This record gives sequence, C-alpha cells and structure tokens, in this order.
Amino acid sequence: MTVHVDALDDEDGLRVRDTSEGEQFPLYTDRAVDPTPASTEGFTMPVDAAVAVEARELRMPTFADVIFWRDGEAVHRTESGETSERLPRGTYEVDFSPPDAKLYVRVEDAEPTARLDSDRSVLVIEAATRMVVGIRSHHETPAGTVTTTDDPRDLMQAVSTFGSALKTHSPDRSWPTLRGHPPAIERGDTLNIPPEVETPDTGVRIEVPPEYGAVYTVAPLAYYLGATIEPGTRPRIVAAGRSRDLCVDALAESVRSVLEHVFTLDCAVRTAGVFPFQTTVVSELEARVDLNYERLFELSLDERTAEYLDVSRSATEGLLDWHYTADVAADPAYAPALPHLLDNLALVRSPPRRDSEVDLTPSPNALQSTDGALARSASATTLTQRSLVVPADAETPGHSWVAPGNAVRASNPTVGSFRRDLSASADDGALDVHVVFNDARLQQGDVSLFDSHPYRETDVRVSHDLSSAELREALYEDVDYFHFVGHVTDSGMMCPDGALDTRTLARTGVKAFFLNGCRSYEQGRALLTAGAAGGFVTVDDVADDDARSVGEMAAALLGVGFPLYGILDALELAGTPADRYTILGDGQSHIRQSHSNISVLHVFDTDAVQATSGAWPVSIHHYPHAKSGIGGMSAYSHTDTPSAIYDASVRETTLPQSALEAFFADSGIPVLIDGEVHLTDDLSVEQFR
Repeated sequence: MTVHVDALDDEDGLRVRDTSEGEQFPLYTDRAVDPTPASTEGFTMPVDAAVAVEARELRMPTFADVIFWRDGEAVHRTESGETSERLPRGTYEVDFSPPDAKLYVRVEDAEPTARLDSDRSVLVIEAATRMVVGIRSHHETPAGTVTTTDDPRDLMQAVSTFGSALKTHSPDRSWPTLRGHPPAIERGDTLNIPPEVETPDTGVRIEVPPEYGAVYTVAPLAYYLGATIEPGTRPRIVAAGRSRDLCVDALAESVRSVLEHVFTLDCAVRTAGVFPFQTTVVSELEARVDLNYERLFELSLDERTAEYLDVSRSATEGLLDWHYTADVAADPAYAPALPHLLDNLALVRSPPRRDSEVDLTPSPNALQSTDGALARSASATTLTQRSLVVPADAETPGHSWVAPGNAVRASNPTVGSFRRDLSASADDGALDVHVVFNDARLQQGDVSLFDSHPYRETDVRVSHDLSSAELREALYEDVDYFHFVGHVTDSGMMCPDGALDTRTLARTGVKAFFLNGCRSYEQGRALLTAGAAGGFVTVDDVADDDARSVGEMAAALLGVGFPLYGILDALELAGTPADRYTILGDGQSHIRQSHSNISVLHVFDTDAVQATSGAWPVSIHHYPHAKSGIGGMSAYSHTDTPSAIYDASVRETTLPQSALEAFFADSGIPVLIDGEVHLTDDLSVEQFR
C-alpha cells in the first residue's frame, strides 16, 4: 500500500492519493500549505502515512461525522450543526474521514471544533497551528499472493493466512476499515506463502476434514478470527484450551451462527475501546445478558473467543442481519475466488445449494406486456431453450453463485471479474457514462438519472442508432458504465445494419454495463470475458415498460453508489420482474462511492400514511459493501431511529410531515415510492400532501 500526500495545484489544501487502491480526494485549507513527512507513531489508531501542515481550517470535500479523542478516549462527536461545540484546550486526535480512506488529524495545545459548511465537515482551530494528518488505506487489494496446490491440506494453509489482513486483533476489527483484503490465492505446483502474509499467531484454530467444501465453508470464520485451519476428524473451533463443535450435517449454518455471534459481541465490546458510542446492539444485548465489556476488550483474541463461545447464542440472536452469501462449488478451481468473497465477509455454502433448475424461453407474458406493447426482442421466432439454476434461499439480500451453471436472482462472477476494478478511475475526473439507444421505438428514458451523484461529476454521452461498426468501437472505448437500450437476439446486439456479436470482441474498455434487451446473458458474458468487470443482463424476454423502469432505477442507484446486489434487491422491492435480470461479475461491487459512505434505500407506501398524525411510515433498507461494509455505524438525521450497527437490516420507522422538507433538502438520497425510485433532489413536500 502506498499513500501519497501533496499540495493541491489550483487551491489551498492537500491531495491524498492511495495508489494501491486507486483512490484520491482533496482536503481544503484556509491558506497555502507545504506538507512535510511526519511520524505515524503518535496516533491512537493505525495509519499508513502522515504529514504535517500549518493551518487553521481543514475542510472535507463532503459531510462526515467528526470524532474527537483525548488521551485515547472519545470525548465528543459532531454529527450536525446542533452538536458542534468548541472543546477545552488540549491535545486531540480527530477522526475526520471521507468515504475514500480513514483520516486522523492530531493537534496539540488547541481548542478545536467542527462545523458544517455547505454540506462539508470543517475542522477549525482558534488560530493557525501544526496539524499532523494521518491516513490509513482501506486496503481493498491483497497485500500478497499465496500459491497453493490442489491438495486440500495445502489449501488449509493458504486460507490460514487470511487473518494476516486484519489490522487489529481487538474487537475493533468489527469495523470494516480495520479488516483488510485477504491475500490472493493462485494455484500452482508447490505451496508458497510470502513473508508479508504469514499466518498470524492468534491461538485460535478450526479443525475440519481435509475437503474442499469444508475448508471453503469455514473460511469466513477463519478470516475473522485470524484462525488456522487444520485437519480434524470432526469440525470444531479450539481457542484458549476450550473447544466448540460445529455441526457436521449443517456446517454452513453452524459457521454462520458462530460468526454472527462473535461479530455481534465484538460490535458491543468495542465500546470499551476508543469508540464508546452506544447503538441498538448494545442496548438490546444488555437487556439479555450481563457482560464485562472492559475485561473482554483487554483479553487476547483466543481468550476472548473462548469466552464468547460460552455466551448463549440466544443473547445475540437476531441483533444483526447478515448481508451476503456465496454458493461455491467444492472444487479447487474456485479457490482464487475465496479471498474476494471474504473481503466483504460473505458467508460461504460449499457445496452450493440449489432449489431447482428452470428452462426459460419466450412466453406470451414475456413477449407482450398487458397493454399489448412488444417486448425488447427482435422477433417472435423460436429461440434456444436455456436452463438456469435457482439457488436455495440464503436469507441474505446479496447472493453469488460461484459454481457451474447460470443462476437467476444472484450474481454470477468469474475469478477474473473479481480481479477487475469496477470502481471509477483514481483521479477526480467525472464518471464516464455512455447510453446507446439502438431502436427508434425504444429511444425513451430519463438520462439525467445517470448523473445523480450530489458532488461527483458525471459525463453522460448519448448515442442513437449505432451501426455494428460504431457499436464495436463504442465497446472498445474506455468507459465506466455502458448502457445499451435495444434489441438483443441469439446472434448479437441489433444495429440498423445487422447484429454485433460481442463474442467476436477480443477486448473491451467497458467496466460496468447494462444490456437492457431480451436474453442478453450470453452477450454480457462475452463482455465479461473480454475484460469488463460486471453488470446487468436479462435471462429472458422483458416488456418495454418493465425494461425502461428497471434501466432508470439501475441508473439512479448506480450513480449514487449502490452495489449491484442492492439494485437487484431494490427491483424485488419495487415489484418489477427481477427474476428476468441477473448480475454478471461481483455483486458487491459498485461504480462509485456513496456520498454518505453507506447505501440506504428509503421505501415509502403512500397508502400507509397515518392520517391522524401526518407521519409517513418508512422502511430503511441497508446494503453493506466494500468500504461501507458490515460493522460500521449508521445514524439518521430526519427520523428518531437510534444509531445502529450497519448491517443488512430493514428498520421500520416514521418520518413526520414536519421533517419532510429537511429530508428532501438532502441531495442524492434514493427513495422508493409506490414502486418507483426517485432522488430527494426531485421530490417536494407538496407531492406528499
């Protein structure tokens, strides 16, 4: 990981670049600054690089909570203008983090405060002083690569290195920013573990039979506990001389139960550290069981794990909702996918579980909508029947199928797609979007939805009626998001002069795509093979009206930072035919960072408004992913919903009529109203009266 900090060229301030992650963001100051290297030793939390500057103000490019620490303890948190206050003179460390990295500012003999200035968080000192700015990379890329043979015992040693990516062994590793990307895995003739990713010595081990399925299934737990995986006759966890058996016949369920249990307890016990903020998990857990958080926090990882396993599962049951599950084939070919799945703490079921297979072919209901409009197929000719896998319900909003076959209502990644960066480029330039309307009858839709991010620029280019040669060139160009609206057949993407078969492309510069035409799966799969990172495709015919609404919803949600799996889940909530759409590539990927650092969908039902009180019932759906992964914190400024651990829960609350105006004043918040997605920018109080 390499973090660079230098002065801005055209404004007063700093530019922070994380070259290992391809991230970059500005910090603005009240005067010109000359950053000089500084020690990283004086910070409470780990940082990768530090510089010193002389300034009175440091301004974030967006809003973020500001947390003030003194002598290693949090003493104040600024969440809004109402909570801003000048602190007594002293030495402070300030957690002042944008979505792109963790950033800490150390000031000595100062009276700091934080304020909100045009939706930006600003750190203010009473007079110009020395500020030491420390940055920690989110470490979204592997720190090293482990080579393993196809021997399951070698695979055990390879997976045992995953815990090396943890940036702490304390309960604070439940914060997503303190869990790095597990080492990459490659298959080879000999086992090779580089020194930089050696297995950590935590004293925790997991024993399972030396079989691919068992190793894959326990891998998430081994990663989070920093545990070694060793051969054993029966599955069990051993920590501090105590053991806990895992269920042989329901290993995936047993692993999930233990991981959810220890993770939930960590989210509560970490309040004894430098983040003493109360959440619903803490209050609900304290009502169920009496625990000494301070003592547990100070224990070693193995001793703490052993004590956690002695706490009844009923104490933590239902306090957190997990976000993602991956069905992985018990085959060595899929070992390289494992680190990418675990980077976001996905659960693993191996061997994969399927409910059934379905044969999808065009049907009258698919080819024709209720009002008689044709679907996005070129003709009603007989088409090849395709069998698709229907995975068993994983009870998580996100789901990947990493196994033979093509799955519906899930993402279908390849090992290669995991390695490609779906996020926007490293510079501060605009997101590049190309929308192609290739059928006169279908040239409709609100392209402004592609430019929905409140503070990041988007360049939207619209093309019409591209020939096959022009479409080929468009797919060769480097573009962040390519949206095709038109007909797709077995022979390719239809153009005025014929079809372009993407299977003839040697490469593509497209990162993400949406092929919004009937049965576009094969054409999208070819784009994935040609170098794209992922996107949406259809597995059957779709009616024009459905395709238009789905395309607009995807555009709006992608633009504000939603992960692909969150969009697929939103389609279900909207009542659209989501079973006709699926994801190619990593379902947890996104094309840009959310301005609020989390992906949240507010769902309103206008028929359910409480007429007597004027309060609007709202369901708040959460989609953890990447830097805003499970274990962070979420807070709400317009409802009385208390601060909570960021997970995949659905929180039911009400929004008073009096709070609507303030809610709609926030930019770029996606809202689902009666099955249609809107952004708060486009809503008004009058529409809700």
